[in-house]
Amino acid sequence: MQTAPDNPPVIRSREGAVLTLLLNAPANRNSLSAPGMLEGLLAGLDELDADPDLRALVIGGAGGTFCSGGDLRLLAESSEPDIRTRMNQGAWLYRRIALSDKQVIAAVEGAAFGAGLGLACCCDFVVAARNARFCCAFVRVGAMPDAALFWSLPARVGLPKARRMMLFAEEIAGTDALGIGLADELAEADGALCAAQALAARLAHGPARAHARIKAGLRRAPMEIEDALAYQLDNAPGLFASADFREGAAAFFEKRKPVFRGA
Repeated sequence: MQTAPDNPPVIRSREGAVLTLLLNAPANRNSLSAPGMLEGLLAGLDELDADPDLRALVIGGAGGTFCSGGDLRLLAESSEPDIRTRMNQGAWLYRRIALSDKQVIAAVEGAAFGAGLGLACCCDFVVAARNARFCCAFVRVGAMPDAALFWSLPARVGLPKARRMMLFAEEIAGTDALGIGLADELAEADGALCAAQALAARLAHGPARAHARIKAGLRRAPMEIEDALAYQLDNAPGLFASADFREGAAAFFEKRKPVFRGA
């Protein structure tokens, strides 16, 4: 495993086909406003998308916290144009995660509040430790949700639950997150990162092209029936004609595990 030196705001490490980005500003509770944090995350996404040998990404947080969101002091001292500029910059993070062809998994220990909730919900999978806490905390300080949460939160928990989380800023424990769809897997305390990396490794061995088209299709959900039929017609024939499908079919008949190569 290769890990970035010194003490960067985002620690990048790699194990096989899985890249891990660890938010590393514990003094700021891994705020996305910490110096270099946004740039470090975007650089990691650049690496993920540019390297064909990388198949999945895990995002976690150091120091027992996933991400506390934005810096309230900085926001309170900023003008509306300044805030608009920062939000436009931050929008690239959520957009890049959502539009990447590769699978992104959040490993949540401790707090995922505000924009930190948005970061987790934007990922394809969320692994929550039992000590995780999720909160759409914006109304506590007289603000409204950002961080793509009007897209990602209803898609995860449904509109009625998303409305309640946004309007009442109720905290959701890690042990409850699985039941409402906010998390996909539950891990023991201090075990979310390892569980997320294991999940990422499973995905990395799957058919990359099929995974990419599934992700792109789900990004458009819910679809009307004609849109769904058109999407499958645009994408499925090419997958059935691919080398990965031929390998998968051969492995089925030979009663062995397929070896997908993303072709």
